[in-house]
Amino acid sequence: MSLIAQTNEALVGRDNAGNISPGLALKWEAVNETTTRFHLRQGVKWHDGKDFTAEDVAFTINRIVDPKVGYGLLARIGQVSGAKVVDKYTVDITTKTIFPTLVRGLSDIVIEPKHYYEQAGEQAVIQRPIGTGPFIYKTYVPGDRYELTANKDYWGGAPKYENLVIRQIPEAATRVASLIAGETQIIEEVPVDLIEQIESSGRAKIDEITTSAGLILTYDVRKPPFNNPKVREAFDYAINKPAIFKEILKSRGEILDGQLLTKSTLGYNPEIKARPYDPEKAKALLKEAGFNFKTTVPLATQSGKYTSDVDIANVVAGMLNEIGVNATVNVVEGGVWSQMSTALEMGPLHMIAWYSLGDADFSSVWFTKLGKRSVWINEEYDALFTKARSTSSEEERVKYYNEMMALMHKENPAMFLFGLPSIYAVSNSITGFGAASDKVLRVNKAELK
Repeated sequence: MSLIAQTNEALVGRDNAGNISPGLALKWEAVNETTTRFHLRQGVKWHDGKDFTAEDVAFTINRIVDPKVGYGLLARIGQVSGAKVVDKYTVDITTKTIFPTLVRGLSDIVIEPKHYYEQAGEQAVIQRPIGTGPFIYKTYVPGDRYELTANKDYWGGAPKYENLVIRQIPEAATRVASLIAGETQIIEEVPVDLIEQIESSGRAKIDEITTSAGLILTYDVRKPPFNNPKVREAFDYAINKPAIFKEILKSRGEILDGQLLTKSTLGYNPEIKARPYDPEKAKALLKEAGFNFKTTVPLATQSGKYTSDVDIANVVAGMLNEIGVNATVNVVEGGVWSQMSTALEMGPLHMIAWYSLGDADFSSVWFTKLGKRSVWINEEYDALFTKARSTSSEEERVKYYNEMMALMHKENPAMFLFGLPSIYAVSNSITGFGAASDKVLRVNKAELK
């Protein structure tokens, strides 16, 4: 999202704290239980100078909900049935049923230019995006950098600098060194053990915010050994989460309570507790399950995607080794990771974090059929999710989400680890930048001294 968010915008915006704000839509209201009317900003231009209108919104929404398109974030607005132009700057979005998370879901759906799609085709749009956002696409070098220039005609005010370069630097120590050397001005996902180096440099400061990201280790439950629930349960008992939280994260964030959701998220189940560290019980369960201790269990992770991700993965693998499991860590490059994710072939065990943005709908959706990200499919879970999405009663929604979290805890499709902080380091030469709880890079208001 951080890349596309520089050029393209959604109807509904979010700030760094996750609060909803007007985006390309200035306001909205319910017409009836299944229709919401959005009133658009006037005078907004696409990067090629064409007017932004309701035609673009209706085109985008109707394209997204077409199952033939296979839109990656369709699950965010899965109850939407379509959009209809009312006039040049008004559009109605309809849903199949009551849909309480529609507005928040739309904050992840960027609007695309209808005319550009029709003139150039989908591949051209992907290769050279045109948006209404604060920056204009310049060039992209996969695995290296994304370069943009300031949109001097941006409706929200032109950025105060000419060029923006977003670099991919997987190695944390290299990111820190580049910041201190002045080669970069902002770096994200700073490992906790490197904070002191940054603060003592005199050249940069730490900017940290609590997030709703639940860091988990997801099992491939389709294949041995994790098609056996006893093996999944054993792995959970084998990991000393409080020790990792204290030593690696230095008590930043929180330990997940045996569920996907952080404590502040709507739908968090207070009755569920994390399984305690019990390596003897873990070994006994593995023996009962007939686990083959000669089997190599690779744990896939990205580097620098989440706070201290590789460090956590290494410690988890070490704890599994202590109970006789031959666990290894496989650090995967971002492009390869995307291919694995699309194919749903992430290996036996992989590390990922899902952001709830304060509402269980946003993270729990990725374990449904609709989400198309999970190899664990449970009909009861899917039914509860649909019920939670189809009522405006917050009390009922919480009840359904609580049941979903209890079901996940019982079935154990993943090992629930930590609610993560997001830790940025920012050069002293930068003002106007703030850490984002949803990890979307918002830099259009930043200034370079």
